[in-house]
Amino acid sequence: MSLNNVDVLLDVLGNETRRRILQLLADEPRYFIQLSKDLGVSQQAVLKHLEILEKNGFITSYEGQSSFPAPKRKYFQLNLSCMLEIGITRDAVQFVFQDIPRIEHEEQVEDKELKGLSKKVNSVIEEQDPIELLEQSDELLKEINSTLKQTFETEIRLLRLKQRITKAAHKAIRDSFDEELHRHILYSTIGDAKQHNVDDLSSMLDTREKEISEALKVMKKRMPRSKNLAAPST
Repeated sequence: MSLNNVDVLLDVLGNETRRRILQLLADEPRYFIQLSKDLGVSQQAVLKHLEILEKNGFITSYEGQSSFPAPKRKYFQLNLSCMLEIGITRDAVQFVFQDIPRIEHEEQVEDKELKGLSKKVNSVIEEQDPIELLEQSDELLKEINSTLKQTFETEIRLLRLKQRITKAAHKAIRDSFDEELHRHILYSTIGDAKQHNVDDLSSMLDTREKEISEALKVMKKRMPRSKNLAAPST
């Protein structure tokens, strides 16, 4: 799945049964009869959901030996590592899809707190006694979840600040620019670190390059210090 294909991600995860399947597979691989029983959903329906999840890269399948005297079964397991963030406030909307690289070895981190957690993780996963590993994992997961909660709370506060400044900026755009295209360009680029050229904006706004170029000429005269609007070609 493309990293930018948020539409596919939302469509697949918009179904409650598919979300429950992913939650079950996060615990351990399962074959579809197990999933049907655990979900209380018909085998035919589960197979259709599994096909969608596998087609879009969320899961993979493999043949494994059953614990009972029986032929090999087709097991399903999670395959996609990613994070989706959706932020919607009265004046700002953002969809962020981030791929999470699979790192089997120790990850190099600069943050002091994360470096300490990383060392603890490495120590726990080397524990040979399964019961001791479980007990240590429980405590460490509590610590990690607490850190994640703090990070999330910080992100919420940042989104609130973003909402306040975005609201003020959008009002300034409406007060300063009568042309609709000018406003659309600013709405699409304000706060973006990337410098957008004519081609970018033409594709983004589905507008002819000539119109974009003419609009940029006017806007660059009024906003000469703007760094995220590339100067139009003459």
